[in-house]
Amino acid sequence: MPVNETQSLHRAITILDCFQENQPELGVREIARQLELHPSTVGRMLTTMTSLGILIQDKESHRYRMGSKVLKWGAIYMGNMDLRLIARSFMQELQKVTEETISLDIPDGSTRLCVERIVSSQQLRWVKKLGERMPFYASASGRVLLSFMTPSERNAIMALMHFEKLTPRTTTDPKIFVRELELTKKRGYAVSEGERVDGVSCVAAPIFDATGKIIGAVTISGPSTRFSRQKIQQYAELLLNTTEQISVAMGKPPSETKEESRLASEMLMHP
Repeated sequence: MPVNETQSLHRAITILDCFQENQPELGVREIARQLELHPSTVGRMLTTMTSLGILIQDKESHRYRMGSKVLKWGAIYMGNMDLRLIARSFMQELQKVTEETISLDIPDGSTRLCVERIVSSQQLRWVKKLGERMPFYASASGRVLLSFMTPSERNAIMALMHFEKLTPRTTTDPKIFVRELELTKKRGYAVSEGERVDGVSCVAAPIFDATGKIIGAVTISGPSTRFSRQKIQQYAELLLNTTEQISVAMGKPPSETKEESRLASEMLMHP
């Protein structure tokens, strides 16, 4: 592609980036000022983009807003988003680094469902069954999913929840469980140590879609003997980075991943 065409493409994309939720309509001079370009240059670009249906110009105010073609592109993108497929490559990388089992759970009614997993290659390992339905309590992923749901969604599930003492570490008091959900939401991830199965520890973090809705949780699972305090901290940081990347791939606006990881570490060291 010639240099001038590459430059035009770059400028078109930066023009589109100027439109935000709090400024859906912009004039030529506003865009030119933001991009530090001459108004005539921006005007030519806007005319071309309008002729292609990428932008629409209001006849009275002469200001521009995104056009139907952007909506069409968005619909195509959203229609081809498969969480399991998108998450798998990130999960594989996470498994290589941790050498533990990595799984992907999604909320499914009053239960959570394991829809993908990358099994640890170590002899001593924990393997979650693919397609297995599990309760939301007594698990790191369950707490993550509940923590980031809307209050109405969470309350509806908890109204049907029957706490059972699966191991000596299982939380069965609803009030304590709610406090655990609050902590999970504050630090951005959850830790489970022998709550559902004796000797198995897990760390989980959330995945969000373009609207900010929680759609899944990625979990690192393995024998508790390998999940030291230091390892859990490392896994929490890795997970927050991984689930942020998956969320961005699912359409969520990027956030300050490094800052999230730093805060997560501080929460882990000082819960």
